[in-house]
Formats: sequence, structure tokens, C-alpha cells
Amino acid sequence: MRRLFYNFDKNYKDWQSAVECIAVLDVLLCLANYSRGGDGPMCRPVILLPEDTPPFLELKGSRHPCITKTFFGDDFIPNDILIGCEEEEQENGKFMKLLLPVIKNLFLPHSQAGLLAVMAQMGCYVPAEVCRLTPIDRVFTRLGASDRIMSGESTFFVELSETASILMHATAHSLVLVDELGRGTATFDGTAIANAVVKELAETIKCPHVLLIFFFLKACMVENECEDPSQETITFLYKFIKGACPKSYGFNAARLANLPEEVIQKGHRKAREFEKMNQSLRLFREVCLASERSTVDAEAVHKLLTLIKEL
Repeated sequence: MRRLFYNFDKNYKDWQSAVECIAVLDVLLCLANYSRGGDGPMCRPVILLPEDTPPFLELKGSRHPCITKTFFGDDFIPNDILIGCEEEEQENGKFMKLLLPVIKNLFLPHSQAGLLAVMAQMGCYVPAEVCRLTPIDRVFTRLGASDRIMSGESTFFVELSETASILMHATAHSLVLVDELGRGTATFDGTAIANAVVKELAETIKCPHVLLIFFFLKACMVENECEDPSQETITFLYKFIKGACPKSYGFNAARLANLPEEVIQKGHRKAREFEKMNQSLRLFREVCLASERSTVDAEAVHKLLTLIKEL
């Protein structure tokens, strides 16, 4: 046994070279098999030099590479991820557009964008109709919510620690995937910090490769839309479209989760109270500002008095 180990050690460099070659060959074979045998459209990525064009990421009709028809059948709904594209700058006057992909009830925009970007730069075909991008130097993520209580670190602290690392090391060519930033606190501090982080990434670091899973509008069909959520029937189309979401459908999710109807109705009444209170505060602020300018809006005063009576 000693002689065997001695001879093996004597030829260590040869064995090491052989193992490395086999590992590279294994990876290349896997990429080739995946590129040739994808479940849907596969495309060859087009990588443009950053000297020729500003940083951008364009994925059209893209799908998550780990989700196959074997598990999901034909229920996969592809979506687009367009970040920093010239067509969006011309249309919206903004530096990015966020269209988030969704699979059934699984929201995977962050992992999908990150994996496809890595695959493209490895030289592999990607599951999309179109894939164009400039080289990405790093992929940063701020995903999920967890704590390290045994180390004295709350959920909010962990979120901010990860975000601090992103702001210190991200460049204009980094891909930043941000989700649930500020969710670890019930105060407005989280929203304010998230807003400041977005501005820092966009205006100071000038990082157009930012996928923000904060605000999105998913296409849906609502039947019997009314004040009572128990009467509404909502069908989600699993396609993200442009625009701001007009309302939340959390009570519909509560019904799907089989929460007692009485609990849902109580929650809906409380939500209406919160909404009216916020409206009255906003109108009160407008009236106060208008009175300072000596231009009190009679309509705003009337709305404010009506809301106060209802409360």
C-alpha cells in the first residue's frame, strides 16, 4: 500500500492534469448536450463589447434553465428581461425596463437572469429566443429574508449588510439582483433605504444591470370586480406587463389559502380603514400646504371633511 501511494504521489502532476482535462471535457459535454436538447427555443448569445455600446442585458422569451417540461409540462410561460436596452430608453426615457419572468406560482426572475447571464458568458446556448448582453464582471444578490439571531444580527441587519457589500463592490458592469430589501422592518425605514439604494446604484455607480423585484404588474383577468373580495374571481395570466399595479390581490390569495371567510372579511374592513386614514392624512397635508400659500382648494377641503365623517 505504501508503494502504491508512493508511485501515485510521484506522478501527482500527471494525475492532476488528467483530472483537470476530464473535468473540463465533462463540462463541455454537458453544455453541448444541454444546448442541443433544450425543451424550447435555444439561442446563441450575442455578446457586445462595452467599448461599442453601453452596458445592457436583453433576454426575450427567456425561460429558467433548471425548469423542464418533465416537471412542469407546457405550463411554463416565458417572459422578457430587458435592462438598459436602447429601445426602452427611446420609448420611456429611462435607463431600464423591468419585466419579471414567472413560472406557475414560482417567481424566479433573479435566479433566471443570473443563471442565463453566467451561461451566456460560459459559451453555452441559453433557453431564450434572443440573448444579447455586454460582459458582466460580477453577479451580486440580495435575496430572501433570514436572520442570524445567535450572532445578534436581525433580519433587517442581514439585509443591510448584504446591501452594503453590493454598494462597495458593484461597478457599471455588474449584475445586481435585489429582492425584499427593507422587508425586515415594519417601519418606513426599509422603504426609504431601498429607495436610496436604487438611486445610488442608478445615479452614482451607474449600474444599468439591476433587476429590482420590488414593483411589478402581472397581467390578470378579474371577473365581478367589486368592493367585496369574496365576490371577485381572479385568473392570473403569468405574463408581466408594463405599468403600475392598480391594487393588491392579497385577499384573493387568502381565499386560495383557505383562510376562514370571516377572517378575510375582517381584514378587508381593516384595509378599508387604513386606506381612508391614509387618504385623509394626504388631503390634510395638501390643505395645510395650500393654506400656507393662501390658495385653499375647496374640493380638497370637502373631500377631507367627507373622509373625517366616514372615519
